[in-house]
Amino acid sequence: MSPKPKSATGCMCGNNMSLPLPAIVPAARKATAAVIFLHGLSDTGNVWAEAFAGIQTPHVKNMCPHAPIKPLTLNVGISKPSWFDIIRLQTDAEEDEAGIKQASEKIKTLIDQEVKNGITSHRIVLGGFSQVD
Repeated sequence: MSPKPKSATGCMCGNNMSLPLPAIVPAARKATAAVIFLHGLSDTGNVWAEAFAGIQTPHVKNMCPHAPIKPLTLNVGISKPSWFDIIRLQTDAEEDEAGIKQASEKIKTLIDQEVKNGITSHRIVLGGFSQVD
């Protein structure tokens, strides 16, 4: 039976963002590595944490942070969980540079926390799923 991911409680505050802590699937034993996995548009970290719970390993901690809920230009201002604003889908479209930097800072904070907890940076993997519906 796979373990249930830990519930996200509390907030990770910084860069004017107050977000729930990531959903976490702990290592079966002692964590010596970490995977930080970003969900796609309109999703949450909880969905991916449940998937990772099915492949729990002895020494890898899986972290699935939650994107803030924000209005999206592409969706006529409708708010959805999103790492940054999506303005248009064309490859030459303007990008939300400020939003991308905020998301990057959030992820850097997660990485820094794991390093402080004893996991060396070369044993931290960052991955994710599409930001577009």
